[in-house]
Amino acid sequence: MTEAPHTGRPDRDWVTLLGGVRVSRQWMTRHTPGLLAAWLDAATAARRRSIAAEIVRIAAELESEPVVGDGEPGCSEWEAVAERIDPRLLLGPDWRPLSAALTRAAAAGYDVPSRLPALAAAPLPDRHPARELHWRLLDDCPAALPVPDADGGPVTPPPR
Repeated sequence: MTEAPHTGRPDRDWVTLLGGVRVSRQWMTRHTPGLLAAWLDAATAARRRSIAAEIVRIAAELESEPVVGDGEPGCSEWEAVAERIDPRLLLGPDWRPLSAALTRAAAAGYDVPSRLPALAAAPLPDRHPARELHWRLLDDCPAALPVPDADGGPVTPPPR
């Protein structure tokens, strides 16, 4: 288990779900309140794991979108920043949603090169370090969230 990120909020704002994946309680209260309540009240560990898997699945749908192309503005800049923080951030499928969120945050005026290392100051977990940093970013910069489509559903990437 890792320390909670230093965001000026107490550790109780983060919940460890599956395999060390930590999710902001604030995010779950906003997006999955029924599942959060069910997870807290679950009678068995198996039931809790099942509910946690559903929360993570919903989070992946809502908060993750692929980067549209390698030429995405800021992409190589984010790679350089991430490499300096922890080279593991660039490995695996969790990097692309984090990179897209960094682009949205920067577009909203968030100072990614200085704030991202601060968000990563608390140790990142061995499993899914980019996903953890993504959650910390979303908690620190709500503008990094994808904008829902007109129907309120997750953003769908444009056709290639």
